[in-house]
Amino acid sequence: MNITGRWSYNEDFEFGKSEGKVEFQQIDNLVNGIFTFTEEVENNYKIEVEEKVQGTITNGKVLLESVEVKATQNNKEIHYLPNCFDVFLVSENKLVGSTYDSEDLCGVFVMERL
Repeated sequence: MNITGRWSYNEDFEFGKSEGKVEFQQIDNLVNGIFTFTEEVENNYKIEVEEKVQGTITNGKVLLESVEVKATQNNKEIHYLPNCFDVFLVSENKLVGSTYDSEDLCGVFVMERL
């Protein structure tokens, strides 16, 4: 299965939700990607995030690690903890998984091919 292409991204986590898009490029079992999403924290504030990732596919699972993160809140750059992504290849058009950062904040997500 090749995951190259554009995907929608919807994540729920303890304090809110994230919605956006992902662009993946896969060559053999190597994957690079860019997550672009809006994170809304308990209807309190929003953060715009662009996160570059890289990883590998093994046995129907993709393990991705952040290599660069840019985040803004109210048009000002802010510190944002990089994520790790465990992605399960459900079908040609659907991926599901979980995220976690260095403070053990976890989320679950669904991605659908666009």
